[in-house]
Amino acid sequence: MMRVLPVSRKPISLILFSLVILTACQKVNIQYGQQYLDNGLTNIILVDSISPSVSTIFKDSVITSQSGAAMLGIYTDPFFGKINSSSFIPLVPSTNTIPDLLGNAKYDSVVVLMKSDGSYYGDTTLPATYSVNQLTAEINLQDQSFFFNTTSFPVNASPLGSAVVNIRPGFKDTARIHLNDGLGNFLFGMIKRKSDTLKTSSIFANYFKGLQISAQSASAVYGFKDSVVMRVYYHEADLNLQFKYFDFTLSSKSLQFNHISYDRTGTSLAALNSSNRELPSSQSNNAGFSQSSTGIYLKIAFPTIQQLLQRPDFVQLVKAELIIKPINGSYNGEFPLPPKLVAASTDALNEPGGALSTGGSTATIQTGNLIQDPLVSGNTNYSYDITSFLNQQLTVTGINKNGLLMVPPAGSRNTSMNRLVIGDVKNAITENRIQLKVYYVSVNH
Repeated sequence: MMRVLPVSRKPISLILFSLVILTACQKVNIQYGQQYLDNGLTNIILVDSISPSVSTIFKDSVITSQSGAAMLGIYTDPFFGKINSSSFIPLVPSTNTIPDLLGNAKYDSVVVLMKSDGSYYGDTTLPATYSVNQLTAEINLQDQSFFFNTTSFPVNASPLGSAVVNIRPGFKDTARIHLNDGLGNFLFGMIKRKSDTLKTSSIFANYFKGLQISAQSASAVYGFKDSVVMRVYYHEADLNLQFKYFDFTLSSKSLQFNHISYDRTGTSLAALNSSNRELPSSQSNNAGFSQSSTGIYLKIAFPTIQQLLQRPDFVQLVKAELIIKPINGSYNGEFPLPPKLVAASTDALNEPGGALSTGGSTATIQTGNLIQDPLVSGNTNYSYDITSFLNQQLTVTGINKNGLLMVPPAGSRNTSMNRLVIGDVKNAITENRIQLKVYYVSVNH
């Protein structure tokens, strides 16, 4: 569709436009300035018929270390398949100053404690069963800088302990898993005799390789950030009976990572694999998908944008707005939308590059300005000013495979299971369709 918006002419002068357009009960403000030699009538043209292309990108390895955030659980998602996340955690004594225990000190128990960070993905009304196994190989980076969702280390097949837990993310509950008393008594003995092994983290890490925590059954994946502790409880009697504990805590964020597996059988994403890394929306029910922690990225490209240059009246692209709409029913209390999505430039290699910013002297990265309307379907959306990006694409010659990857900010990219399902321009439900609004200056001679 093309709309003509007349603007009074001012020959050989600086033309300043401030335009308010009413479209679908929504005001759009455009402000810009440019010099034009206007021998006729100058118009502003709104074009909303240039169709963005939508595709889903698959990356089989994504970084899941460096954050200290454990993601634990299992969930079967109607769009993304069955997802299972476990965590590998290296632990060391919380202090190298070992306390002086009285001769009558007695061991009580050893537990793993994990405090929820409030994040979740799935049905939180049902309990989860977590299991703890001891690693049989030390976690170390060797020649690499990161661990990935596909990384794993060997574990002892016999669990140290397991527990059925209920997590209320809104209350940031703590999960408690009791471990084998054989391990607890052994660690307590080291504490009581002030073993040299406890005094140096690297020596202890070589002795106690760490833990794998996994879900045996669950209806959700929960986040536990910087909070996993192995705690040895004991008591001793002086004048009064005293209950005390000694903690083993995360040794390094860079060494903790999450192992995330998935089975996409029966979903629109089943065709994605290491041999087929890009899926056009035309092959996935006219939808695009994003869940960066499982290697699913949403790409939006503009292969027909140069059609603007073929218009005889085209002078200058002055504003372009991209509006992305989640598909109705794809998000709810179980499936929160990503609160922020960065639009990162990309090319045929589909690697995220520079992020779009607001421009100006106080430029900030655009994160989508998410609007959620629980009452009116189709009003929930992310929006971006892509004027500068599209002006760059107008200068590209030949086949243009550039586009935008829609990804969470780097700090939260792989520490959450939040996901997004959007409609392309041919989606069966009109209100779910992606929109591109392009405004350009037209001069009729």
